[in-house]
Amino acid sequence: MNKKESISLVTMLALGGLYLIWGSTFLSVRILLEFLPPLVISFSRNLVAGLLFLVWSILGGHWQKISFQHWKVHLLAGVLLITLGNGFMALAGQSIPSGLSSVFMAVGPLLLIIFFWISGRKPTNRKLLGTLIGFLGIILLASQKNLAIPGKEIDFYRGMGFLLIAVVAWNLGVFYIQFMKANTYHFTQVCGIQMTTGGLILLGIALFRGDAQSVVISELPLKAIYVFTYLALIGSMVGFGLFGYLSKALDATLVSTYTYVNPIIALFLGNIILGESLSSILLFASSLILSAVLLITTEKTSSK
Repeated sequence: MNKKESISLVTMLALGGLYLIWGSTFLSVRILLEFLPPLVISFSRNLVAGLLFLVWSILGGHWQKISFQHWKVHLLAGVLLITLGNGFMALAGQSIPSGLSSVFMAVGPLLLIIFFWISGRKPTNRKLLGTLIGFLGIILLASQKNLAIPGKEIDFYRGMGFLLIAVVAWNLGVFYIQFMKANTYHFTQVCGIQMTTGGLILLGIALFRGDAQSVVISELPLKAIYVFTYLALIGSMVGFGLFGYLSKALDATLVSTYTYVNPIIALFLGNIILGESLSSILLFASSLILSAVLLITTEKTSSK
């Protein structure tokens, strides 16, 4: 189905909202790490958003019967996207600045090229060039220990390892859903299943580690409550809601521009609010990665 040629003001505002909201989630997690363990942040935000999505899906009449095969797909996607993707990204935030994390996570389209190539869909020369440029940027970032949060340099490589697990798991989940053609349901239903599944597993891990027991909600400052509310309701629910709306209203290429706009927003928010450094190496490596994503996502495909 062809998307509309003209873009309405509402749609443009929705796209801008997606840029800002998803670009700010890295900063929100970074702020919350001052008050909460990383896995507590991950399981709580996803359980809150996931359960609300399930209620929305059922009461809103969006719930559809799911085949056993698709149940398996979305349950596994919950593990990949939320338990591993979201959980390890939060763990990385203990030593990696929010701006750097956002740039690293932007290599998603490059990984999807590789996953689809392995599955038999050979990429074009343009996509191969973009993938090569992007990974050069990643290698450059990964070699710069001085980009760690001040005082956390010793944990920099562990943090980068956590980010690597997060970005591979997240995009493997995205690939798996597309490959299995299981993305035909309303976004409230699939987001609810995935977030609740991944969040429950993270809850179990946090309880096993003793992280959840260490949190005293009554002692949390209002700042932490406000940021968590924003992360769960705006970052997760509104962000995914806008993404679901835009996926139907616009061409997928235009929607995918969030992959290279979000890191720019995250870099500058981290610099302005948290004072994260915008070194020349970080900016150069970021420009390589974002140029690679732009090269890939703006390639025109011929319709048959």
